[in-house]
Amino acid sequence: MCQSKSYLLVDIGNTAIKWRLNDKTNLILINEFDKTHLPKADKIFVSCVGDCHVLDGLNNTHFIKAERAFKFLECGYQMPSTLGSDRWLAMLASVERYPKQNLLIIDAGSALTFDLVLANGKHQGGLIMPGLSALRHSFAQFSSSAQQLSLGLTVNNTQEGWLVGTSQMLMNTINTQIEQYLNHYSDLIVVLTGGDAKMVALKLHHQVKLHQNLVLEGLSSYAQTYKALHSALV
Repeated sequence: MCQSKSYLLVDIGNTAIKWRLNDKTNLILINEFDKTHLPKADKIFVSCVGDCHVLDGLNNTHFIKAERAFKFLECGYQMPSTLGSDRWLAMLASVERYPKQNLLIIDAGSALTFDLVLANGKHQGGLIMPGLSALRHSFAQFSSSAQQLSLGLTVNNTQEGWLVGTSQMLMNTINTQIEQYLNHYSDLIVVLTGGDAKMVALKLHHQVKLHQNLVLEGLSSYAQTYKALHSALV
């Protein structure tokens, strides 16, 4: 009997790397990562929007790129290969979780992205904005690595003014975008993912479906399709 091949899923972001083998998910900051952290596998499927060279020297790696059409998803970009693989895989996972639904997929991470996918699986395009960390570092004199979201109307010192101001900017943007999409699609399901997703979800005015590992879920779907096609050819 032929032994089943093992598939390792790797999500390389701008600040952290996640990987999954046999349903166990691991996360490490990219500046602390070494490829020896990864378990052995027959095939490695990778989504990379950060430093892809961290995997240099590893064999059997397959870097995913967005495709014009895959399973139930049709990419809306004029040049699909220019769409970030993380966004594409998050959309793929969302379409499979919520089939035949109008979806707004929000990724709150190093960048803040919005992607609209209609019930027929057609991606309508999206938006890219600075994430919380990028906002916090956008002015050198106020730069901060603080991660918390602090909301309020006014504060009485510069440090808190910057933290609250950037928090308000991020949350107002997300709430406003959701409201605008809901004005066009009242039955819209809002899916939230990314490193800051859990924190953002607690402050939102709207109900969302929180899934923090959508990219890995999309990679899993891609790998399963690859496995099925490969098996059919053997």
